[in-house]
Amino acid sequence: MTNLNRNTILQRIPDLKIHIDSSNRTQISVDGKIFEFGAYGLTVLDTFSHPISLSGALEKLQTRITGAQDWMDLMSTIAQLHEAGVLREGSQNQPTLRTDPSGYDAAPIHVAMLNDRARTSSLIAGIREVVRPGDVVIDIGTGTGILAIAAIRAGARHVYAIEATNIGKSAMAVFEANGLADQITLKEGWSTQISLPELADVLVSDVIGSEPLAENVLEITADAVKRLLKRNARLIPNKVKIFGLPVTIPRIELMKHTFTAEAVENWRSWYGVDFSPFAEVAKNSPHKFSIKPVEALYWISLSEPVLLAEVDFKDIGQLVIDNTATVTANVSGPLDGLLEYFEMEVGQAMRYSTHPKLVDKDCVRSNLVWVFAAPLILRAGDKFTVTYQYRKTEDKSKVSIRRI
Repeated sequence: MTNLNRNTILQRIPDLKIHIDSSNRTQISVDGKIFEFGAYGLTVLDTFSHPISLSGALEKLQTRITGAQDWMDLMSTIAQLHEAGVLREGSQNQPTLRTDPSGYDAAPIHVAMLNDRARTSSLIAGIREVVRPGDVVIDIGTGTGILAIAAIRAGARHVYAIEATNIGKSAMAVFEANGLADQITLKEGWSTQISLPELADVLVSDVIGSEPLAENVLEITADAVKRLLKRNARLIPNKVKIFGLPVTIPRIELMKHTFTAEAVENWRSWYGVDFSPFAEVAKNSPHKFSIKPVEALYWISLSEPVLLAEVDFKDIGQLVIDNTATVTANVSGPLDGLLEYFEMEVGQAMRYSTHPKLVDKDCVRSNLVWVFAAPLILRAGDKFTVTYQYRKTEDKSKVSIRRI
């Protein structure tokens, strides 16, 4: 450990490929090179997931030590990981952005979110309305830091910007570039695993995705309300409504996303292969796909929008939703899909919706489309039910329909 001392700040690099064998040995791939470490490899990587001094890390790890040899193995693992470039000193961890489209520390998703002017502007407008001079604000999933900066400009005394991915370092550089580094504290990690030195007056979060509840927004918000906020704290957004549009999905869209008879026939003629078994399996398999809202603008809707769920983030209650609505068709046709969209309330006078008729081409979110293998053939005036369920312990949300 000749290159390290007890005060050296270390952190693991953000992108690693890890393989653990049956003996608990850890193989790590870095820049095309593979390094093998002993049983402590995974423990050390977890300990250094965020910047920590060597002495602080050893204090956390000492409960895992059972003897002198164990201690030597641990110290050797830390030294090897540092030598391999997996653990880097604070000065070496420069802000980076992935250029591939996956993950929330990748450049494309944040470029798209900033280009979605309607959504970002509505959140900023909500912040201006809700944040009061002197407020302490928490921004969960700060990303590029745009909402944390908006909170300071709205009068907040201090903002704790929480970010679990490597983009947090770039956000910190943005805070510094805008002269706000002394008013915004970056907290690296998951909000459910961190503590703050004071309770906050306002919670800001932009973690409602294309499938509104898929990113654990209920669980994250419930935890923040319980641990990180004052009793009468304000939330942005404070409510979200999830709607479904019962639709007839255009055949050309079904052929893009499902094993339709037409698609199977096309593939047979193109490749000389019979894919009909997949079509049979698909009949009994739940299916969903995503589409940009503007692409569904002219789909035929068979009824008015159906309210699937309404969530008040200040009073979430049980993290389970089971709601059935009775619907009357106002148009005749086959009901073979439900197009899901949401409306979030970001202030008393500000709403943002992903309804296909209410967004523009730069909307970063997609609409989820639930496909029903057994369509309901409806006439105007027919009644049917739509059931929406959400349980964290299961496959997140589910949708079903039934004729009355």
